[in-house]
Amino acid sequence: MPAVQRNGRSTAQSEEEKREKSKLETASTSYTPMPNSKGRPSSWLLLIYPIILALGSAYSVLSPVAVPPPVAPLAPGVTAEINTPAIPHTNYFSGKRNIFNIYFVKRGWFWTTMALILLQISTRPPPALKQKHYLQAALRYTLATVSWFLTTQWCFGPALIDRSFTITGGHCEPHVMNTNGLSEAVHMTTITSGPVCKAAGGRWRGGHDISGHVFILVVSSALLIYELYISDRDSSHPHVSPKAAAAVAHDMTEEERRAVGGWESETAAKIRIWSRYFLYGVVTLDFWMLMMTAIWFHTWQEKLSGLLLAGLTVYGIYFVGDYVPQWRGVAGGL
Repeated sequence: MPAVQRNGRSTAQSEEEKREKSKLETASTSYTPMPNSKGRPSSWLLLIYPIILALGSAYSVLSPVAVPPPVAPLAPGVTAEINTPAIPHTNYFSGKRNIFNIYFVKRGWFWTTMALILLQISTRPPPALKQKHYLQAALRYTLATVSWFLTTQWCFGPALIDRSFTITGGHCEPHVMNTNGLSEAVHMTTITSGPVCKAAGGRWRGGHDISGHVFILVVSSALLIYELYISDRDSSHPHVSPKAAAAVAHDMTEEERRAVGGWESETAAKIRIWSRYFLYGVVTLDFWMLMMTAIWFHTWQEKLSGLLLAGLTVYGIYFVGDYVPQWRGVAGGL
């Protein structure tokens, strides 16, 4: 009789495990993310960017450290562009040669791409959602990349920021006049690209220089923040943090893992943790360098125009679906 009772309890436990497993499998296969679910990031969060730019611009005007010292009057006939001595940098980040500008901002889309790839590799959407999740994430990334490329690299010729510069009266001019000064100056005025001008030994002067730094830093940070939310929402275990998943996986047996419908390994959970640490690092540097750009570079009009272009890109990718359901069906979103 005790054996029968034990077998009865064993059978009851087995049936209970089967029911729990069935519930989890049903939840995994029928999971559909809700675009208006609680905790969804609001478009109002984008206001953090103009606030950062406003604070940085105010600091650049009010701080005695950021305000350049007065320049002594020039002698008659001396031109400021050629003969005025360079103002010494009062802060490490005020120079364009600082390491973060050279290796992070100038290569910003590489770091953004790496962070996004690591995030997607470590995301575990349910089987029924996997293909759709990855295709839509790839589409959103492609749209952001196209916007970045057209704005800062090439737009059927010069990039948009170069076109706006020359349209508003900007031009390329030599740093120093030499024996071939006139012919060189005439040649440089035909250059319509900032990078080409600098490569030729000239400098980009006179027009409205849309801040490419502001553009890429805003698009990069917003894209990574929103994609992190989407990846966590689409996860097989959306309410379990990577650290908690790793802790659970560490103590789980294979039988227990199968009983709950599958669970990521401890190694996979740790990869998910470190991929997020990398993403947090990129976003943190994005915000820091955005503040440095606001303090040390460009006029406020140039920073504002870079912000507007970035805002249109981010809003178009992630929030237009609120008003055009067909777009949400194609690109997904928040």
